[in-house]
Amino acid sequence: MKWLSALVALAAMGQTGKLPAELAPYQKVTVRARVAGTVEKVLVDRGSVVKEGDLLVELSAPEMQAQIAEAEARAQAIEAQRAEAEAKLAGLESTLEKLRTAAATPGAVAANDVVQAAKQVDATRALIAAIGKSASAARAQAKVLSEMQAYLRITAPFAGVITARLVDRGALAGGPLLELEQVSRLRLVVLVPESEWKNTARGVRVNFTVASHGDRVFSGTVVRISRSLDVKTRAMAVEADVDNSSGALAPGMYAEATLAVKK
Repeated sequence: MKWLSALVALAAMGQTGKLPAELAPYQKVTVRARVAGTVEKVLVDRGSVVKEGDLLVELSAPEMQAQIAEAEARAQAIEAQRAEAEAKLAGLESTLEKLRTAAATPGAVAANDVVQAAKQVDATRALIAAIGKSASAARAQAKVLSEMQAYLRITAPFAGVITARLVDRGALAGGPLLELEQVSRLRLVVLVPESEWKNTARGVRVNFTVASHGDRVFSGTVVRISRSLDVKTRAMAVEADVDNSSGALAPGMYAEATLAVKK
């Protein structure tokens, strides 16, 4: 019976004593610019709550606009060259066709004239193909530059809280701009002693308390086991995921945890 199996499994489990633990953000990132530019606007500050995709920083890069204009002008010039070459090809093909028709009458046209006209057609076709490749490369460069322009608007990669603002308007965007942490979900890192880690399993419940909330008990679920002991503490880091949608907990808090282990 399922209920009997559950009781047997529960009886086979025990609990550790209180273990040191620390809360960490589920995700943390240093926001940087992907392109060179000057900070035009900083729309958030320390403590700002943001959603994924929210605009955080705007950069300006006038030289990028100039590069885009130059690339587009180059592409247009090459397209004009191709149009001219295609018009020339149409004329050469017409001439070749007339020469071939005339050559059907013996002595009307020298055979060498037909050969030379055919070579001109082939050379022009090769030129058009080369111009076409150059035009594709120029268009691709202009497209890349236009897409890079979108990087001047820096958005949040995930929902969270801005924990540090590192730049102001007018600064060069060459270093870190902001620190962003996801705090609606946290990682509880529990240090399990060497004698207990082998009895720890994923999916078990972890109960813990933090000093700022007195005897209130929070809980999480073991998801990750590092399987490597710290040489100084002889303990293994075990991570549990903790729901913090209420905002009662914060990264960096020290905790005391107990978790279920096999007897």
